[in-house]
Amino acid sequence: MGMITITIVNKYQDDRAAIAALLKEQADFRVISVGSDGYDALKSATTQRPDIIIMDFHLKDIDSLELAPIIRRSSPSTALLVLCSPDEQKEQNTVANSLKAGISGYLLRQEGFDNLASSIRSVFYGGWYISKPARDLALHYFTPAAPDISPLSFTPTETGILRGIISGQTDREIAKNLNINIYSLRNCISRIKTKTGLKNRAQIIIHALLAGTVHIGNS
Repeated sequence: MGMITITIVNKYQDDRAAIAALLKEQADFRVISVGSDGYDALKSATTQRPDIIIMDFHLKDIDSLELAPIIRRSSPSTALLVLCSPDEQKEQNTVANSLKAGISGYLLRQEGFDNLASSIRSVFYGGWYISKPARDLALHYFTPAAPDISPLSFTPTETGILRGIISGQTDREIAKNLNINIYSLRNCISRIKTKTGLKNRAQIIIHALLAGTVHIGNS
């Protein structure tokens, strides 16, 4: 199993230590850098190119919504997760704007770090993760802007892939559950993008949820 390289950027020293300690317990994780601000995040992205950067929603020197596109241009293979406080969650459109900025994981700080390891694996394998209490906020924001949310016709395999993505499964887990190989899965995702005219998995899932093609379960 390959190692997932991770950079932690958090303005709170106690949080940095807690996150680092948790991740070091995972056999497939390797923390390669720890920082406190946006400069540290960008420096890691450009020089170390980690697989994942975990950062605060608001950093000391820059907001994650401004920083995310810069990091994505500097290191396209780096996936981004943000930690959001209850007050930050109340700010207008934080979930939707995070997705638009290229952030793949949105975790609520009040949940602690229980879901951090699973969310890292999800975004590393090309998925996305939104803490369950925040999912309705994303759907509520996108509803009035959706130009066409009529149901589309998906094959059983495509529907299974959509359900797997929304449940936070990795590509490998979805492929195993559907008894297909990883290349067939990714070809299916490409066909879904062509069929829907959408650009990425987040947009596809939001469209599918609004259209009633798939539903958020209890997980």
